[in-house]
Amino acid sequence: MVVGDSALNVISAYAPQVGLSESTKRQFWEDLDSMTSTVPSSEKLFIGGDLNGHVDATNVGFERVHGGFGYGRKSQEGEDILNFALAYDLLIANTLFRKKESHLVTFHSGHHSSQIDFILARREDRRDCLDCKVIPGECVVPQHKLVVADFRFRVRVHRDKRAKIARTKWWKVRGEAAQTFKERMLGEGPWEEGEDAEDMWLKMEHVFGRWPQRCLA
Repeated sequence: MVVGDSALNVISAYAPQVGLSESTKRQFWEDLDSMTSTVPSSEKLFIGGDLNGHVDATNVGFERVHGGFGYGRKSQEGEDILNFALAYDLLIANTLFRKKESHLVTFHSGHHSSQIDFILARREDRRDCLDCKVIPGECVVPQHKLVVADFRFRVRVHRDKRAKIARTKWWKVRGEAAQTFKERMLGEGPWEEGEDAEDMWLKMEHVFGRWPQRCLA
């Protein structure tokens, strides 16, 4: 998406489940790596989805990408997420804010709860991330909760000055100028009842175009 002078790239990802083969998992990370590497460093990048890993409640050893407010215990799949984030200097937005458990847990199955759905963004955009949390009452698919991140960016919208339409400020016409304009309008007629509307507009445009702009200053 292009917003003002900024390009925002959003990648939706779904990592293989824990029980699948190592080759399948490796292929996923290679594919995600290939896609992420195509995004220029000057553009915004967001990666979101079910990454099927636990990044740990603490950030020991991964302070650069983990905010220190995660959930659960780190798994091998979670370490893959952290290493990927390090490779591309991405922050795991879910871990940046101290939240109660219901705003951290993204997955429920029976008595099992975990945090496996994440939103990643460039570390340089940390100050623009206002919040990231789970919405407990909303489900994207069965068992998965909705994760929402709020970012606020400053964007500049470039306006094309050539596209600006000059507008005549008719309400400023006063006194003698107003009377002169009225006489000229009536004199340029005749404005006959029942005349073709298109022809009338063309005549009026001709009169307006010839009206001296200095009289309207």
